[in-house]
Amino acid sequence: MFSSRSLMLILTFLIIVLFFPMNTISQSRRSDQKITRGRVIEISRNFITVDKTTIALTRTIKSLDVNGNSISLENIKKGDHVSVRIEKDVTIIKKVFEPREGTSEEIVPR
Repeated sequence: MFSSRSLMLILTFLIIVLFFPMNTISQSRRSDQKITRGRVIEISRNFITVDKTTIALTRTIKSLDVNGNSISLENIKKGDHVSVRIEKDVTIIKKVFEPREGTSEEIVPR
């Protein structure tokens, strides 16, 4: 029915499909993106310090407010809570709401 060459090609294809999941490519791209969250300690055009982490900024900086709207970098000040994500050639700094302590509230029946 099948020649030995056809069977070898089918077997090779099945091995590749079984041992190399298709979502590996998209997962590796997402894992390269590091997100740092916290309070801004210091900020300039070249770097930002978030809590105890200093991050060198890329040439292109995209700064966003809490709703994702574009704002100028000067609107981000010391003490603001941000998330910083560095992609290939772009640094994205987004203001976030201040994290609250004790957000896990207990539900007490009446």
